[in-house]
Amino acid sequence: MASPAITRSTASRVYVRLVIASGASVLALSAYRLIANPPRPDFYSLAALTLISGLLPLKLPNVSANISVSETFVFAGTLMLGPASGTVLVFLDALLIWVRLAREHAQQGVKWHRMLFSLAAPALAIWTGGHLLFKAVGTLPLGYLAVEARPNIWNFAGGVIVFTAVYFWMNTWLVAFAIALELKIRAFDVWRKNFSSLWLNYLAGASIAMLLVYNTNGITWAFVLVIFPLMLVLFLTYRWSMERIEQAEHHVKVMSRTFLRTIEALAMAIDAKDQVTHGHIRRVQRYVMELAGALGVNDEKMVEALRAAALLHDTGKLAVPEYILNKPGPLTTSEFGRMKLHATIGADILKSIDFPYPVEPIVRHHHENWDGSGYPEGVKGTDIPLGARILSVVDCYDAVTSDRPYRARMTRPQAEKILRDRRGTMYDPWVVDGFLGIIDKLEQGDAEEAHSAHDHVARSLMPAQLEVIKAATLEDREFGGLRRNLPTATTAIEAAEILFQHLHPVFPFATLAIYGQVRASNELEVVACTGVGADVLQSLRVPIGERVSGWAFAHKQPALNSQGVLELGAVARTFSTPLDHALVVPVIDGNRSVAVLALFGNERFSADAMRLVESAASLLRPSLSMVLAADS
Repeated sequence: MASPAITRSTASRVYVRLVIASGASVLALSAYRLIANPPRPDFYSLAALTLISGLLPLKLPNVSANISVSETFVFAGTLMLGPASGTVLVFLDALLIWVRLAREHAQQGVKWHRMLFSLAAPALAIWTGGHLLFKAVGTLPLGYLAVEARPNIWNFAGGVIVFTAVYFWMNTWLVAFAIALELKIRAFDVWRKNFSSLWLNYLAGASIAMLLVYNTNGITWAFVLVIFPLMLVLFLTYRWSMERIEQAEHHVKVMSRTFLRTIEALAMAIDAKDQVTHGHIRRVQRYVMELAGALGVNDEKMVEALRAAALLHDTGKLAVPEYILNKPGPLTTSEFGRMKLHATIGADILKSIDFPYPVEPIVRHHHENWDGSGYPEGVKGTDIPLGARILSVVDCYDAVTSDRPYRARMTRPQAEKILRDRRGTMYDPWVVDGFLGIIDKLEQGDAEEAHSAHDHVARSLMPAQLEVIKAATLEDREFGGLRRNLPTATTAIEAAEILFQHLHPVFPFATLAIYGQVRASNELEVVACTGVGADVLQSLRVPIGERVSGWAFAHKQPALNSQGVLELGAVARTFSTPLDHALVVPVIDGNRSVAVLALFGNERFSADAMRLVESAASLLRPSLSMVLAADS
C-alpha cells in the first residue's frame, strides 16, 4: 500500500485534488452499497486480516511509500465480494498506515493533502480494476456463486491478471505523477526508479488471494492458517529484498559522495595553481547549481553532471602554457587557437572516465555560442547541451567580475550589460534571463560565504595542501620571470628592483639591498637598495667579518632572522615599517664570496624564504660582475 511523499505546490495542486475527489466519490459509492446491501460475514474476517497484516509494512527505498502483504486480503475481498468491498478494505489498509505514520511523525504534524491522496489513490485503483475484472469475465463475485457455478479457472485467472495489472498501474502511476508534478521531473523516471519492481508483490498477492477464495465457499480460519506460511515467506522475502536494496543504495551513495569529493579535491588543486582565477570553480559550481534550480532542472543525472562539470570544465587548461593563460594583454590568433583547445582536451580527458552522468558533453561544448559561432564544433541553439548553455553563462559572469592580468574586474551592472548584449547571440536567452533573475540571491550567498570564511568550519574547506600548491605555483611563476628579467639588468639598482619585484609577491619583506666589496679595501658597501629606507641604507658600509652582512660574506654562510639593529643600528626601528628582522645570503662564486644579498622586514623570515633568496642569489651571480662594474 503506497503512502507517497506529496508536497503541496501550484504544479500538482489541481491533479492532487482531482485524484482526491475521484477517490472520495468511489469510496462513498462503495460504502453506500455496503450499507444498502450488508456484506457477508466474510467481509469482516477479511477486514480484520487486512488490518492485522497492515501492521507489518515494508518501507520502500527512495520514496515515502510502504508495501505489505495486506494486498492479499484486499484482493481476496474484491474477488469474493466485489469492487465495493475491495474499495472499503483498501481504504482501511491505507488509513491504518497513515495512523501509524502520524504517530511516528507527530512533531511534524499531519500533512492532510498527503493523507487524503494516499487514501484516495488506491481506492480509485481497486475500484476501477475490480469493475474491469467482473466485466471482462462476465461473472458475479465468487462469494455469490456456488463453487460448481464459478467460471473456468483459466478464464478467471486471465481476468485476475488484468485486474492486478490495472490496480498495479493505476496505484503506482497515480503516485508517480503526483511526485513528478511536484518535483518537475519525468513521471516515467519516478515510476521506473521507485515502483516498477513492485509488480511481483502485486502478482504474488493476487495469486494467493485466488488460491484462497476460488475453491471455497467462504474464508475459514483453518484455511488462513494453511495460507499463513506462504504469506510469511512472502513478507520475509520482501523484507530481505528491501534491506539489500537499501544497503546497495547506501553503498552507491557513499561511493558517489567519495567520487564527487575526489573530483572536488582534484579540481581545487587545479584551481589553486591559477593565482589569477583562484576560487573560480567554487563560485561557478555554486552559481550553476542555483541557476539549474531556478530553471527547473531537476533530472537527477543532469544535476549531478552539472555539479561535476562545473568543477572540471577548465581541466583542459592543464595543456595550455601558463604564459598564454596569464598573458597581461590580448592573445594573438595563434595563442587563442591554442587556448581554444582546452575545451576539447578537457572533454577528451573526462571521456576516459566512466561517469554515470553526461559530464563530457557539457565540458566539450561550454564555449559554443547560441548562434553557432563558438567552438569547438560550432553547434548552435538547442543542439548545444542544456548543461553547457547554463555553464557558459555562469562562466562568463564570473570571468568578467574577476580580476585578470589584462583588466580589472567589472562591476555588476557592467557584467549584466555584457550578458544582455550577448543574449541571443552567444548565450541562450532563457538561460540569461534566469541568471539575471537570481543575481541578488547569488550575491547574498557570496556575502554569507565570505563571512563564514573566518570560522573554523569554512577554513577546513581550504586545506593547507591547497595553500602549498598555490605557493609553489606562485614561486614557479615569479622565478620564471626572475630568470627571464634578471639577465637584462645593466646596473645594480635595476637588478635590485627586479629581485624585489619577483620576490615580494612570494613572501613579505620591506627592503632589499645588494652589497659589493669596495675595491682595494676590507669593506662591503650597499651598491643598490630598494624599498623602505633605501635612501638611508644606500650609504651603508660594513667591515668584512663584522655585523650580519660582513659575517655572512666572510663565512660564506646565510643568516636567518638576525636582528635588524645588528646590521643597521638603531635607525632600523625608525622607519615606517621597522626593519626588525634580517635575512642575509652571500653570493658565492666558486669558493669565494663576491657579494651579499640582504632582505629586511618587520616579520620573521621562514626557512622557505631563505631557500628562495639563496636561489635568487645564484641567479644574480652570473650578471653580478657586469652590474657592479657598471656602477663602479
